[in-house]
Amino acid sequence: MAQVESFEAARERAAALGLVKVNQVRGLFGYIKDTWHTRHFTFQFAVSKIIANSSQNRLGLFWEFLNPLLTSAMYYVAFGLLLGTRKDSPNFIFFLIAGVLTFNLFVQSFQGAAKALIVDRELAANIRFPAILIPISSSIQALLRSLPTMTLIIPVALLTGVGFSWHWLLLPLQLILTVFFGSACGLLLTRPMARIRDLTEVLPIVTRVIMFTSGIFFDVSTRFDSIPEPFRSIAINSPVALLLDTTRGLFIPADLPNQSQLIGLIGGTVVLTFLGVVLFWRGERRG
Repeated sequence: MAQVESFEAARERAAALGLVKVNQVRGLFGYIKDTWHTRHFTFQFAVSKIIANSSQNRLGLFWEFLNPLLTSAMYYVAFGLLLGTRKDSPNFIFFLIAGVLTFNLFVQSFQGAAKALIVDRELAANIRFPAILIPISSSIQALLRSLPTMTLIIPVALLTGVGFSWHWLLLPLQLILTVFFGSACGLLLTRPMARIRDLTEVLPIVTRVIMFTSGIFFDVSTRFDSIPEPFRSIAINSPVALLLDTTRGLFIPADLPNQSQLIGLIGGTVVLTFLGVVLFWRGERRG
């Protein structure tokens, strides 16, 4: 008769083989390793959601081009003409469209990551995998959707008289930085929003506050020059405002943030991303 293996022996053998309990979340580095091993699912999931969302509209992906152009036209009339903000830039059309496209990318990354566990709660509940793949997939979805629309910047720049520069080649890196920052901010809210659904009502308000203070349709250094410190410095050095100016600065060097602002923006994005991953992992361990 075969000898029955004891529980302790079975557990030791399972540990030696790298097996874990189905509902057990590994340590931080093991969690990151598991996430990396399932990265192909993340990309395919993002692509499938883009296709599914586009198929519901008759114009499909054409709306990705049409929406920012219509939004830019509305802002040009409301703010550029009626409120006179077109005086803030000698090339206001490019200034405005670059700001709209970059802000849209930030918002899609931010809100997509923040609401990921709510939108795809059934997937997270029924399939065992690192749940952080869901907000990461939302970020990849935002990046992929932005690739064709961000190409609008190039013809707009040429049509408005901006001369070609090798800095234009850095645009993909700027898109990745924008997605990382937006996703990091959203990742900090993913777990709280999944637990407290009332926060979903606050998210649009926060987004609108950022929209009206980040300088999409006005120059922050011009409009906030007269407000007292430290509010002036906070407004001018707002990460979202710096993201918008970085995109513009790749085409118009005068709009590019200074070196210390860029270092702070990149460093802050790295720190926020790490904090977001740690907080999400800790929330998943608690269950």
